[in-house]
Amino acid sequence: MRRCLSASVKLGDDERSRLDQLGHWLADHRRTVLGLQWSVVLFYAVLLLIPPLLPLPDYQSHILGHLTVFAEFVFWGIWWPFVMVSMVVAGRLWCGLLCPEGAISEAASRVGLGRAIPRWMRWGGWPLVGFVMTTVYGQLISVYQYPKAALLVLGGSTVAAALVGLVYGKGKRVWCRHLCPVSGVFALLAKLSPLHVRTEPASWHRYGQRRRRGEVARQPAPDCPVLLPLKQLDSASDCHLCSRCTGYKGAIHLELRAPGLR
Repeated sequence: MRRCLSASVKLGDDERSRLDQLGHWLADHRRTVLGLQWSVVLFYAVLLLIPPLLPLPDYQSHILGHLTVFAEFVFWGIWWPFVMVSMVVAGRLWCGLLCPEGAISEAASRVGLGRAIPRWMRWGGWPLVGFVMTTVYGQLISVYQYPKAALLVLGGSTVAAALVGLVYGKGKRVWCRHLCPVSGVFALLAKLSPLHVRTEPASWHRYGQRRRRGEVARQPAPDCPVLLPLKQLDSASDCHLCSRCTGYKGAIHLELRAPGLR
């Protein structure tokens, strides 16, 4: 049933070509994407680390006159609403290209211990537990009003992401895959997205046949940061749309989908 619905989204050659070009561009311009990611990390760090060092604003302070008020407006008035809307519009593109915690966790993982992911960490309920704990605790300490509270909640989550990266995986986003407190919410919203990266089983199989006959060279496996099984890739909920796997074996493409699927 899912395949039938997915196939119901028909694209012309031009539309399909443009989406493929976008996916290939993202895959081929990793340095540009990394520069964008670390620009977001820097902006995030400034808004998170500097306001707690400043005096609290008074009731007459306005957005352009006090960094703390500006940071509050950006975090809770623009940043998080934008992230939520982006999940519905473009799937988890934010996670794959812009999320500061994801970038920090992956960078830490590249220089970390590289240990195997333990079984207890693979339990699917951790994102829900983390979401409830951070939401309740954030309300108790008025995370929307005080910069030190925001630093404790958001900064604590970022430090945890970095520590997980330093211990587990090798160049992967173990935190994002198994522990991120908002991962469950993002996965749910991404079901409404009209965009995803999908593997065509027929093309995958055809490549394997050609490879066995020696007609094509072996392609190195893509570096999927969230450790998804690429052969069965067909879910907007789990895929972070980093597009590093786009074009692999001629079978993986960035394309439109029928909203509401998994």
